Amino acid sequence: MRITTIPIDQALALEVSTVADATRFNIFDTSSTDYCLLDCTAARAKYGLASQRATNGAEKRDKRKGFITFAKNTVQAQRQALQPGEKTPNSTLKIRHDHFTLKELEASSYNGCQSCRFFCVLLDYLFLARPTLDRDGVDLQWVGYSFLLRVQAKGVGQSWTFQFFSPTGARNIIQGLHSANLLNGDTSSTLSFERARRWIDTCQTSHQHCGEGRDVPLPRRVVDLDHLVNLDGQHGVKLVDTDNKRGTYVCLSHCWGKDPMPVRTTLSTLTSHTQFILTSSLPKTFQDAIETTRRLGARYIWIDSLCIIQDCPLDWQIESGKMADIYQNSYITIAAVSSSDFRGGCFSADKTGDACIEFHHEEDGKRTLIAVRECKGTGSLRSQDDSFKAFPLFSRAWVYQERMLSRRVLYCNQNELQLECREGLVCECGNRFLAPHPHPKTAASRGLGEVKKQYAEAVKKYGVRGKYSAYELCRHWQRTVTQYSRLQLTQARDKLPALSGCARDIGRLTGDMYLAGLWRASLAEGMLWTVNPPIECPRPAAWRAPSWSWASVDVSSGIDYTYALKTRYRQDFQDKIESAECALAGADITGEVSSGYIRVRSRLSSTYLRRLCRQCARGNKAKYTIEHGRWYKREVIKNIDPCKFKTKGLELEDADLKMFPDFKYDDRTDFAFFDAEDGGACKLAPISLLHLYDNQSFESPVVTDFFLVLRPASGKSGDIFERVALATITFGSWARRDTWFESVYRQELTEETLVEIV
Repeated sequence: MRITTIPIDQALALEVSTVADATRFNIFDTSSTDYCLLDCTAARAKYGLASQRATNGAEKRDKRKGFITFAKNTVQAQRQALQPGEKTPNSTLKIRHDHFTLKELEASSYNGCQSCRFFCVLLDYLFLARPTLDRDGVDLQWVGYSFLLRVQAKGVGQSWTFQFFSPTGARNIIQGLHSANLLNGDTSSTLSFERARRWIDTCQTSHQHCGEGRDVPLPRRVVDLDHLVNLDGQHGVKLVDTDNKRGTYVCLSHCWGKDPMPVRTTLSTLTSHTQFILTSSLPKTFQDAIETTRRLGARYIWIDSLCIIQDCPLDWQIESGKMADIYQNSYITIAAVSSSDFRGGCFSADKTGDACIEFHHEEDGKRTLIAVRECKGTGSLRSQDDSFKAFPLFSRAWVYQERMLSRRVLYCNQNELQLECREGLVCECGNRFLAPHPHPKTAASRGLGEVKKQYAEAVKKYGVRGKYSAYELCRHWQRTVTQYSRLQLTQARDKLPALSGCARDIGRLTGDMYLAGLWRASLAEGMLWTVNPPIECPRPAAWRAPSWSWASVDVSSGIDYTYALKTRYRQDFQDKIESAECALAGADITGEVSSGYIRVRSRLSSTYLRRLCRQCARGNKAKYTIEHGRWYKREVIKNIDPCKFKTKGLELEDADLKMFPDFKYDDRTDFAFFDAEDGGACKLAPISLLHLYDNQSFESPVVTDFFLVLRPASGKSGDIFERVALATITFGSWARRDTWFESVYRQELTEETLVEIV
């Protein structure tokens, strides 16, 4: 077995000579696993199962059973090797391999395992290509079955991850190796920009819903990149007032970071910026974006901190309200994905590219190309937090609408360029299941591959009769809010402005009234939001939205919606809404609000919120519950003697109640609690329930009714309330639901009145 290093230019030439009928083979079959001292035998079994062809139902079932049996055996073996007290899920154990060292691999090779000999040669090359790695000072471990290798320094904690793959165009491919294009490690290279220009040309000429993006109305201000030179011979650019002219411009999407932006347009710098801005004085991200814009053939770039007067609230409100037009009209948006602040730049800092080698099997003359890529922490990321560390731009809430609204986005990642448009996503490596992409099962990967396409699909279908209903567009908006709410804002007051562009986009299609994150025509559905646990944020001290809006609360894990699939009374509730209004805080009609209310003609159910003491909270995940009779019975079954109150709660009979708090309650300020009569430590506070409507799934007789949990609004008198939670009551059937409403619930209701929620 001989190996030869293949220059990357020679390997890249394979991309244009791809052979569709490449031969795939199992390395563990062609190289014997006899006398193996490691786990080649298990790997041979796994790849053998994967290579089996299943042409009928019986064969497919047998293959699936084989995978299940293999996974169970792997989990059982790995559980025996766990450290005492170590908790690891089966999903991780079934793809875990044993650690090994190079000496152990060499010993297995000398013992006669031909597969280990192959991997000895492969890893020898890896360590030659990465001379900074200490051969004798690391532990090795394969991750899963796609030739992903983790290298862990002994006693240090530092680790590296390497992905082996088959270069695009290879004629012989080892089973388990993914195919991908080679990366040269420099995203500012001619190769990367040739790929990017090719993608853009294809998008402009063949994508119906993307458009060209040239000769469009320019934003009020843009940075003119026409080369300027001052008297000292220094190069610069300038800010120009476009005066409604047309042209071609690019937008920049980037993270500001925690430190103050060094160059901004303010009232005091506006005049000087319209004359000359020294290019070298700009942050590196801006300089790289300017270079990218010029290389893509555009003259102007829009950068928020330069094109909006930062210390002029009126200018900020007016220009931020135009975000939808600014990003939708731009030729392309450059996204500095891997930079956490303005210093990071757009291009890859580490110029280390992929390496490629050719194996020559002397036994049969077969030649096999294998490439290796250092993942730099990406490629095996599974948690959202880890993904956001590797791709910090995707964690920022402001960036969400910039992505959704742009016709095209050029993502400048750590190792490659990617282009996302309204009709798809392409990348330099050509395989989003490998590094430098996040793990395919993570929210980051799904968001990058699906979110923009889903947003564009909803918008382009809505205006076509019979293609998209108003109800489907409501669901689309709820998905938009759900995705957006998981992202981070530096200033909490920006919660509505940072999504105002998307709101304007939807408003143009529907003509509907926007109410602090909800829509007038679908208020009933819009109020079915819940905060994802853990509930760890109190009600914000500074008011920014009505309590019935998701924008009124701070969340650590985002919000979600409950969807009403089959309902009888949704429209009845919608018809009871007599008026709804929000007062704008500025010029942006979808931005900040200063007040808001909904007035509903309805009847309320007066009941109580119980704050559980330590004893009563045993066995309960929640600290609060709505007072009801079934709760007492459940506690008695658990051998808990609950604190007693003379006040009467809800009578639920055989229904189940759940409550979803909007924020972390403060017992001292949020409710007027009083103590239990028997001296117990539980407390009660008066609340009211406002019935919304019902929901039944298509596959079950179970019926769920939704209720807003209300408290008297602070500092207000009369029937004015604030929302504090959403509650559900679930029944086994329509008959049980209707009986309870008639015989129990309606008997306890107040007289019908005009209820105002603020």
